[in-house]
Order: sequence, then C-alpha cells, then structure tokens
Amino acid sequence: MGQINLYKIDRDKSAEFIEKLYVKFDFLGEQDYTTIDDENTYTYTVSTYVGKCEERKNPEWKWLLDEYEYLIPESLMALKAIVVIKRGEVLYVAVYGMAYFYVDKYCDTSFAFDFARRVKFKQIKTTTLTAPNSQRNKVVNVYLDYSNFSYDSGEAYAKIKAKMDVEDGFTVHNELVEIGHSIKTRLPINSIECILNFIEYVEKVQTKEEIQKIPVFYKIKDEELIQELDDRLSDKIKDNMDCINISELDIIGVTEVFNHNDATFTLKYKRNRKDVQELSKDNIEQFIKEIRDFNFRKDFLKIKVVSNRSGEPIRTDLMKRLIDYTDDDKKCLLMKGEWYAYNDDYLSYLKDSIDEIDVRYDSQYDFGNEKLKEYWEKKYNAEKLLPEYAGKSDDDIKKAIRNKYYPERVFNNVMEEKYRFSNYDREMDRVGGEKIELMDLHRDCSMFAVKIGESSAKLSYVVEQSITSAMMYKHKQLPDMPVVDTVVVWILLKRKNHLPEKNGQPDLNELKMLTLKNRLDEWKKEIRVMGYKPVIWINYWEK
Repeated sequence: MGQINLYKIDRDKSAEFIEKLYVKFDFLGEQDYTTIDDENTYTYTVSTYVGKCEERKNPEWKWLLDEYEYLIPESLMALKAIVVIKRGEVLYVAVYGMAYFYVDKYCDTSFAFDFARRVKFKQIKTTTLTAPNSQRNKVVNVYLDYSNFSYDSGEAYAKIKAKMDVEDGFTVHNELVEIGHSIKTRLPINSIECILNFIEYVEKVQTKEEIQKIPVFYKIKDEELIQELDDRLSDKIKDNMDCINISELDIIGVTEVFNHNDATFTLKYKRNRKDVQELSKDNIEQFIKEIRDFNFRKDFLKIKVVSNRSGEPIRTDLMKRLIDYTDDDKKCLLMKGEWYAYNDDYLSYLKDSIDEIDVRYDSQYDFGNEKLKEYWEKKYNAEKLLPEYAGKSDDDIKKAIRNKYYPERVFNNVMEEKYRFSNYDREMDRVGGEKIELMDLHRDCSMFAVKIGESSAKLSYVVEQSITSAMMYKHKQLPDMPVVDTVVVWILLKRKNHLPEKNGQPDLNELKMLTLKNRLDEWKKEIRVMGYKPVIWINYWEK
C-alpha cells in the first residue's frame, strides 16, 4: 500500500506558497489528469517537486569526533518531495519525507478536522488536545479500546489518530487515519490516480452532515483585527514577557514535534543572531538586549527562529508562530502564528466547568488601600527606632516599611492576627534544589494561596502556586505540614463593583478573564485528581 499525507492549501496563501516553493525545491515536471464520476468531469494539473540538494552541516557535537580525528563522510540530507494537485483555484499537496515542515505554514488548518467531523470512527488510538494557558497546554492521550471523542472543558483537538468505521469492500484508503492540519493514511497502491480518487472521496465526505462535535478554534481572517491583536500582544510582551507561553510540543501536519527534543535554536533579527540551546524567555530577553533600538511593537513578532536538529537547520519560523497567547478582552487565541476565536462550544464548556467550582465570599475579609495604610503607619511607629533604620530620614523609613510589608504580606498578617489563620507566607522549603513557597495561609484543614490583582496575567500566578504546593504536599515533599483536605485559591479582586451572585455564590463567569478561567479549570481538575476539594474564595480590594 502507498502512503498519503494530504494538505489543502489556504487560498489566501496559495500564491506565496507557489512562489516560495522554488526556493527550496526543484521542479521535476507536470502532467494533466482527467477523472469522471456519475455527475462530473474533473481536470487536474499534477506537478512534482524534489528538495534541493544541500550538503550536510557539521553537528554541534563535532568536537567529540575531532578528539579522534574522525572525518565525517560526504553525504546529502534526506530526500523530500512535494506533489501539487491543482484543480481550478483549489490546491492540494501530498508531501513525502520531511517536506511537511515546509508546507504546513501555508495550509488550510480546518481542512482535516472538517473531514473528521463527518466520518464514523470505531476505535480512537491517540489524541492530542490543546488547553490554552494550562500547565499542560498540549496533552497526548493513548487509548487501548475506545470509540468516543472525550475532552474536558476548555480543550480543543490538535491531532487524532483513529480507525474509521468503513463498509466491507471499501478500498479508497486504509481505515486507519491521522488527522491534524493534514490527513494521513495509506492508499491501495502508489499512484497519482489513487491520490486523486482519495481527494474526491474527501470532498464528497465534506458535503455530508456532521456526525460528531470535535472542538477546535476558528481562524480570524480580518486583517485589521489581526493587526490590532498583534499590536496588543507586542505591547503586553514589552510590559511582561511572562504573558506568553512557548509551547514544548508542536503539531506539524500530523507529526508531533517537541521543540526541546534534540534541538538547538538560532535567533535572528536583521544582522543580529544568537545560538541558544533552549528557546526560553530568558534567552529571548537576552537576545533582545543585544539589539540596538529594538521596537517591541514593530520588531518582536518578526524575530526569526531557526530550529536545528543534529546541527542542521530544519525550519525557520517567525517568533509569532512559536508562542501561545490569549487576549482576554478580544476572546482570541494566538497559536502557531495564527489568531483564532474561541467558538461558542469552547466557551460553553469552560462556563460549565467554572460553574462547578465552589466559590465563597465573606465581606469581613474585604481589604483595601485604607487598611493597608493603617497597617504601614502602625509598623512605622513600632519599628522606626530599630537599628536597621538608624540615620535614615522618615521618608526613607516609610519607603522601606512599604517595601517590607507588601500588600499580600499585610493581608496574610492581618488574617493571622484577627481571624485565626496560621500564616505560612514567606516560609520556603527546598525541593530538588528549588525554593518552594509552602502556602500563604492555613485554617480548618484548608491550605490557601492568596493573590491581589485585576488582570489574568497577575492572578494566574496564584493558580500555579496552588497546584505546585498541593502536589508537593500530596507526595509528602513538604515536611511538618498540617493536615489538608481542601485547597483554596483566595483572590482579592481590585474592582469597585462586586460580582453578581448565582446560586448563592459569586459568579466567576462574569469575569472577563479567559486566561484566568482556563487556569482555574485546569486547577480544579488537578486538585480533584490529587484527592482534595478545590474551593475559590473571592474578596475585594478597595482602591
């Protein structure tokens, strides 16, 4: 049987695809084919291209071979080929070897899943799910005997490998298919006729009714909105690069590619370049510092990243294609260089998940700037004569007091002094050489992680802290800890208007913070899996 890995090219990118094709590939020739079915006659132009010969570059670890004066044999890189199938304005591409690295960026990303929604599956083999802003933002699941699509709230599919439920005598392709940005399967024989027959079968399937829902994200095509989203992202990155996520796992066609697996990277911008072992935020920030007059809004998303494997460049991407980011206000997600809108199904799943969480509010714990200033004044009067402040002016002492007693610390101290909480803020333990904050507060078998804020980026930090602390506690890596059966994320919202109530508790779905709600969705599931009860406490910080 012959193998097919079929893409459909995005019509808006087809001209660029053909233009750039000649840079990396040599044209071998083309042939015209005609097919006839019961109703139509189709004419195709089929063109074949092979990757240009490139001499193999020395691997990064060549120093090891040099120790023994070993001469690397002359050889060529692995062959790759592309078959372009054109019918009118429609372009399909079959890829061979590692040619999918080149084609993927030009493809219609909805093509394969549009097919998958309309066919029956009898056995799901593996799935890869995307959960934006999650600690596990891409999750690979392997099944032994399973026939249904399952997903949690806030998840969308990136890849499926499954057996189709086909009729006896079906010969168009093998029952096992892989779905991602492309459709990969096996054909009866290696021939252009079989490829064309498969394309026509896929097109017929795509005219049928959907059989199952498979949540994905919808691509944004409005150029003005895309530019606005790019500008908003660049401004956010300039303020805080932690707002983005660099995904460790990418799906190229139907192939999983781990960005840190046996890979090095070269960062490029204009005449500047830097080789790095890891595509980390620290390395990116260091590269930017070395560039004169760097303009975040104009330049950041245009940084080029060359991925090298075994010392050889295998692909070049713009930075925009390698980062994940959610714009809370616009309800849009950046993934693989494209902006997507959260569809109604996705938002519905997330809403239902957040509604499941136990949320509590007790007005006696509301805090704010007035109480904070009173606390600072009290500490100033109590500590101003301490030796550490000798020779300092009143203004300098007050500034030092404010730095020492930051808002979260003051809140935790007051909770300890007035409301019987045990205060663990600033208590650290070392696990594997890393400092771990145990928790902020504890009371009645509940561990609390506390955060004050008004944005997803800031408040999401406390969710990660809560998961880490609970995991360390679960595995008994935190010594001398009190009993815990409930894990609480305690958020003090900096907002004047209180959240409306739903079923007697604050309605978190009224928050316009998609990133935070995605994190809370994941947190809820993680805490339950560990055997604890997840609870959210909401209070308000009066400005």
